[in-house]
Amino acid sequence: MASTTARSGQTARSPLVATKLDPPAAREQIVVRERLLERLQPRAGVKLIVVAAPPGSGKTTLLGMWRSVQAEARPVAWLTLEKEENDPAVLWAHALEALRHACPGLGKTLSPAPIEPERIADLMLPRLVNELSEHGEVVFILDDFDRISSGDARDTIGWLVEHAPSTFHLVIASRNDPGLPLGALRARGELLEVRADDLRFTVNEAEELLNERLGLRLARADIQPLVERTEGWAAGIYLAALSLGGVEDPGAFAREFGGTNRHVIDFLVDEVLEAHSPEMRTLMLRSSILERLNGSLCDDVLEQDGSREQLVELSRSNLFLVPLDDQNEWFRFHRLFAQLLRVELRHREPELVSALHRRAYAWHRDHDLPEQAIEHALDAGAFVEAAKLISRRWGHLAATGRQTTVADWLERFPPEVVRESPRLLRVQVGLAGQPTEPVAPDTGLDAVRAAFQWGDVGSGYESALRAAELQAPGSPFRAAVSWSLALGCYNRGDLTTADHWFTEAAEVGQRDTRWLIAASALAYRSLIAGEKGEPAEQTELAGQAREIAHDQGVDRVKGEVDIAVGASLAASGGPDEALLAFDRGVSVLRKFGSPLDLANGLICQARFLQALGRDDAAACAIREAEQAIGTCRDPGVLRERLQTLQPPPRSRRRNATPELTERERAVLRMLNGPLSEREIGRELYLSHNTIHSHTKSIYRKLGASSRREAIRVARTLALI
Repeated sequence: MASTTARSGQTARSPLVATKLDPPAAREQIVVRERLLERLQPRAGVKLIVVAAPPGSGKTTLLGMWRSVQAEARPVAWLTLEKEENDPAVLWAHALEALRHACPGLGKTLSPAPIEPERIADLMLPRLVNELSEHGEVVFILDDFDRISSGDARDTIGWLVEHAPSTFHLVIASRNDPGLPLGALRARGELLEVRADDLRFTVNEAEELLNERLGLRLARADIQPLVERTEGWAAGIYLAALSLGGVEDPGAFAREFGGTNRHVIDFLVDEVLEAHSPEMRTLMLRSSILERLNGSLCDDVLEQDGSREQLVELSRSNLFLVPLDDQNEWFRFHRLFAQLLRVELRHREPELVSALHRRAYAWHRDHDLPEQAIEHALDAGAFVEAAKLISRRWGHLAATGRQTTVADWLERFPPEVVRESPRLLRVQVGLAGQPTEPVAPDTGLDAVRAAFQWGDVGSGYESALRAAELQAPGSPFRAAVSWSLALGCYNRGDLTTADHWFTEAAEVGQRDTRWLIAASALAYRSLIAGEKGEPAEQTELAGQAREIAHDQGVDRVKGEVDIAVGASLAASGGPDEALLAFDRGVSVLRKFGSPLDLANGLICQARFLQALGRDDAAACAIREAEQAIGTCRDPGVLRERLQTLQPPPRSRRRNATPELTERERAVLRMLNGPLSEREIGRELYLSHNTIHSHTKSIYRKLGASSRREAIRVARTLALI
């Protein structure tokens, strides 16, 4: 159990998921892949073993088998990662529990109290490394490492790899490169890699699976083309095997089986899903909304009895339902199969999806699993219920360093719901660095109103003035009220007074560890310095804001920091870096900023684009800023600031130039560089799917079929 100390001094406990500490149970159908087990043998000097390959390649199965072999000679810890481990505090709470599970004597110097994110690398990890140095040889397997997208969480793993003793071996299974310094480790001979090519089934291994394990009696001449068509993809070979039993000519089917994604998807639907009884199909489709399944949960979600027996039966006949324990209590679907099931569910029963999530929300709520309940409430569109749970839970999560989780939840609400919800507004204020309970009710209410000037500069400024008048000496609201007053002055055009209050907000914010406030205040001070023609001060303040935002992990929710960085780079002659910073800042402000924040960021971006002569891109930013200002009851001086930007004359070639959205232009600029789509997503704080959708749209509009061709066309049209 992980204990956490709340501000009240009481101790709260958050359960760790025990099933994450063991690999999936072994199956009789598994092929023992001796060549890979030998390759994975720990060697002197190897600190990191990376098993990276697409889903369905057999990574988890291989490492589970390898763990059983290694456990006879040395302690082997296992942890299956999930998206919750994006928070460093959650990652290391589970990681330490996994290590203690494998090495009962480990962790003598490590406190069971919650881990503060800023203390992980400078306090907890050094103590762990010291204990590992005295403990002898230890292996630690992290499965599904691709679920960690947070730079902060990855950095702590990188620190451990860099400083761990030679007797410690970290093993990572991931769908993609883990975002760690592999080049340096590779150069020093400290890295062992197993990639997709290594995991591909050989003809001998496929023959053992199909004939010896599954009893299909296929000729070797039929197995070889199957392996070639599936490119040795373990899941593809198994998918083919599932349907061979009911085919009149198994050899012909094996020879003709396609390994393309479309064929596999069609096969999953037609041959796997439809091969089961209607009752079993219903179970699979409707329970696919769940990350983990058990009998009681499925009974409630499907409004039926007997789900546990169905799950046990399904797990025995279908490897795509994976047991998570040896008692046949908890299961999960193979993630690729689960994704397909969810698509099919929305196709076949779209009207039912929301109700299923509502029932899942109620079950998790009633079983004291609030975080899973919140996820399902949000998926169901049950925003009132989700807001209630978040308002009760967020203080505990913030106290244990999980602000990122709360911020992700808030992002999934429609903006108008957040604006109209006192509960969620108070959570936003809390994330900005204020205490969970106000010292004086009047001060707290005015601070909430002042901190979120959603399109009404005048009322926000008045609320900030009232809050300032009601403050007692040493008020915990001092940083927030100072920042709110400063923002009101800034949006009213009084830059001198704004700079005074932003200075105080930055100082008090850093003193009281209100990092969101401190970073934002420094960013606005940088913008003010730029307006006053003080480039050196502008650059220094932007650097301070960026350092705090990065070090404290708040850069993804405070877009004005990147706007300030972009403006300072623009002033110092770094156009490419400035464009990237502006793109990042505007992307964040679209999600977390008020219309006032977004309009101000777009004005800064448009000013720079005009200076570069990129009038079309500037016009897009200006139009978006106009739309944001149009939603404001009182935009202060933003309309006047916008009017200083003269919209460019319409080009006579306008109809010949593709109309790209500003987001598409931002993605296009980054495609003209070395980053992959996934890396571009991380830079712009967008999902890989979103970036891929923008890329496809760019190709279509430019009439291109590849990245290289799109860049060539864009250069011809002066789009980049």
